Amino acid sequence: MAIIGVALLWWSLMSVSDGYTPIRGNKGKVLVSYSYFEKDDIQTRNFDFFITTAMGVDNVLDKPHNIDFVVVQSGDACEPCKRLLQSMKAADNALSEVRQVYESVSGPGRVTLLQRKENEGMDFAAHNITLEYLLAQGRLKQYKYVILLNSSVRGPFVPSYMPEGWQWPQAYTSRLVGDVHVVSSSLVCLPEVDLGGHGPKLESWAAAVDQEGLRVLMDEGVFAIRTCKLCKDGIVVKGEYGLSAAMTKHGYTFDTLMSKYRKARATLGLLCEWKEGFLPARDGHGCVDWRDRANWNCNNNVHPSRHGTYDGLSMHPFETVFVKASWHVGGPFVDKYAEWMTAQALGNPTTRGAFDEPMYRYAVSMEAQKDPHVEQCYKVLDRDKGQ
Repeated sequence: MAIIGVALLWWSLMSVSDGYTPIRGNKGKVLVSYSYFEKDDIQTRNFDFFITTAMGVDNVLDKPHNIDFVVVQSGDACEPCKRLLQSMKAADNALSEVRQVYESVSGPGRVTLLQRKENEGMDFAAHNITLEYLLAQGRLKQYKYVILLNSSVRGPFVPSYMPEGWQWPQAYTSRLVGDVHVVSSSLVCLPEVDLGGHGPKLESWAAAVDQEGLRVLMDEGVFAIRTCKLCKDGIVVKGEYGLSAAMTKHGYTFDTLMSKYRKARATLGLLCEWKEGFLPARDGHGCVDWRDRANWNCNNNVHPSRHGTYDGLSMHPFETVFVKASWHVGGPFVDKYAEWMTAQALGNPTTRGAFDEPMYRYAVSMEAQKDPHVEQCYKVLDRDKGQ
């Protein structure tokens, strides 16, 4: 009888009126809007890595499937764009904010390059240009999901144990279920003293929305072009933090890839408990409801996306898919993983080597088994360094 009861529960969950299916994140066309501004060499290396590993240029291992890309270049410089332009041609331009448009003529996915005159409004203005261009072309509604990225991040980082055919956008889109309509790599619970307002806010450097989430964000003017970054009505507060504020205003919720938190609670609380193995959704079990004020002091109201500020650690690239390389987060893993993944993508073996006897002797010694006190690297405040 117990088995029958479990079977009936499973059937009822699969038959709910909103049409939930566990593979929602595996289906539907994806658009990636990538905002590029050549501020420094870090941005250049970030985009170059993305072109190889995500866009599949010169990649002999993986090609994107059912993914289109719109790159918005702000300013005159874009060294990595030279790789893209080799297989692109000039296209018609109907936007006054854009000086030149290029469209791909070959490749596994459609690639559009929009060259802006200046970096006015930063990333959200760039994403606004993407949306305006696709709306003008009548293409926007063909995408089930839209992923927002900027060139301050390095990624995507995908562990080698992921199954064949799995694509990095699924890390985000698989969580867009129920009333969860925005997912990002990072989430901060702001303190009451912050202009952004007390409570959980998504960080926008790597985020994904579905069509309903996109509609809400556009209706709320989240992508409006703003010129002041840190003003109360500026880019960060109304743009970046507007991702989560708009969802809350419309009765929706959001989620993050961070391992510190469980999946966000969707409309179907029972479904959430089922996915977590029938754990009760209380006392820290089950799924997180970010609308519950009990969760509004997460990570002690500290931004987790900086070095040493993520509960005493830094974000790992295999946890959040993208990391804020411009803030030197995740090193040395970020640089070394990027080196390996780039070599493999270009068809270069990573198995070659020569006998390093000093390192070999160290590795088999008792010295190598001692506590290296790595945690000291993450103690960023003087108050913690003596502990």
